[in-house]
Amino acid sequence: MTIPRTLLALAGSCVALLAQGNYEVQVYGSELVPPARTMVELHSNFTFEGSKTAVDGVRPDEHALHETLEITQGFTDWFEVGFYVFTSYRGPEGYQWVGDHIRPRVRAPEAWHWPVNVSISTEIGYQRRSYSPDTWTWEIRPIVDKQIDRWYFGVNPALERSFHGLDVHQGVAFAPAFKGSYDVTKKVTLGIEYYGDLGALTGFDPLHQQLQAIYPALDLNLGPNWEFNFAPGFGLTGSTDHFLIKMIVGRRLKLGSR
Repeated sequence: MTIPRTLLALAGSCVALLAQGNYEVQVYGSELVPPARTMVELHSNFTFEGSKTAVDGVRPDEHALHETLEITQGFTDWFEVGFYVFTSYRGPEGYQWVGDHIRPRVRAPEAWHWPVNVSISTEIGYQRRSYSPDTWTWEIRPIVDKQIDRWYFGVNPALERSFHGLDVHQGVAFAPAFKGSYDVTKKVTLGIEYYGDLGALTGFDPLHQQLQAIYPALDLNLGPNWEFNFAPGFGLTGSTDHFLIKMIVGRRLKLGSR
């Protein structure tokens, strides 16, 4: 089948955008890291079926292992700061540093007694041009969630903005994420995660150019200081990486004498 080059470039650009998102695939909960505690997480994501050729100078991500080190420090009951180091490994290229982000986050205090839990994060950072069409980006992510008995629901209606790169002209883009889960036992939780990038707020992209993926997820409760999440991901549109697997392992530490 012959595809016009313009359409191919547009679809390829969307795949490249999702490739950047593949470094940290997570629906954020509202809970913060407590004061004087440090959370260390490793995000490991392997793309089995993704982009096979470079598009607009962005390297393909099929058969690439993306690993992200996330370190989050709690300062108060309502404020934390996270820092990310993105890396990529693909046979012909070896291990490569991709970029760094910083993420301050605040939370509505529990003393306010809102019917749902609310926090908001803002993330800004740099990624190398060969791994993303945009080198400097900014995101603001509202986080709303609620635990009802064994059921959990969380939504992240994130807004994204490029400051340097191919998508500066797009303006503010809408990238929602959602999670619903059920505690099967005290230690095992099963759920569904959804991730999307629908395009500019001023006018969403056509469906075939949007990025949409769904992940059947497993979470294990290994204790209050541990985090474990595992999920295969399936692209729902032609512009989305078709199949990848993600895993998050986290450990909460107490550093210093406080």
